[in-house]
Amino acid sequence: MNDDRPTPPPTRRLLRLAAVAACSTVLVACSPAAPAGPASAPGATPPGPVSPASASLAFAACSTPPDRFVNQAPGDGRTVALTFDDGPAPADAEILNVLADQGVKATFFVTGEHAAADPDTVRRMAAEGHLVAGHSWEHRYPKEVAGGWTVSYLTDQLERTDALLTELTGRRACFFRPPGGNKDNVLAAAGAAGLTSVLWNVDSLDWKQPSRTTTAATAEIVAAATGTTSDHPVVLLHSGKASHEPDTKYSPHRGNTVAALPEIIGWYRAHGYSFVRLDGVS
Repeated sequence: MNDDRPTPPPTRRLLRLAAVAACSTVLVACSPAAPAGPASAPGATPPGPVSPASASLAFAACSTPPDRFVNQAPGDGRTVALTFDDGPAPADAEILNVLADQGVKATFFVTGEHAAADPDTVRRMAAEGHLVAGHSWEHRYPKEVAGGWTVSYLTDQLERTDALLTELTGRRACFFRPPGGNKDNVLAAAGAAGLTSVLWNVDSLDWKQPSRTTTAATAEIVAAATGTTSDHPVVLLHSGKASHEPDTKYSPHRGNTVAALPEIIGWYRAHGYSFVRLDGVS
């Protein structure tokens, strides 16, 4: 009988040794890149793009994280970053199909628990050119954790998820989105781990969708995800549900997100936006 459970994540020391060895092998500099530019409040000057890693590298070093939350898409001109939280989940297959048909690259913030349960979808995300990033291991909000989000708690969440994603994709996650957009100790823990902390400036509100696909619910998601005046929107979408409320309160159904996605992409294209991952790759 085959055991499909993932190999236990390496320790921080082993992960660092792997990074050094990989950088030596591919002959790339592992010194930190320049910090990304300022980027916080909507309407502020957008950040400069995080240096994209070559797709040919087996293991890429992360850029030096900024000391603030990033919530605007990188790049020149009008750029938009589509981001999907809480996967991998059943809807990811359909979302990946739509993105492939449309020729769009996106960023997926996945949890360690879901990635461990569905490693093949994570590998597919990376293989199809999308950016895979961390969304904690277990997706617990501060109020759900004894003592709240301490630096040590977050460090454990980040390291376990980063190690697994590195194992599955061959490169570090480099970006982290805190569950629920909570900020408690996030910059301290993520910065120490070398990860850029990401929020959003456009919320599709698709986490509130009903348990079935309807024309009205799909239209609500399209309307919330578009119509922005920002030149660099980061759009929050969900491919699954990782929070721990009862499904009767918040449904895990994502059929409306899948149905809305082609219209969302079409709106941004019609308004002159280029699609980018959060590391600047388009």
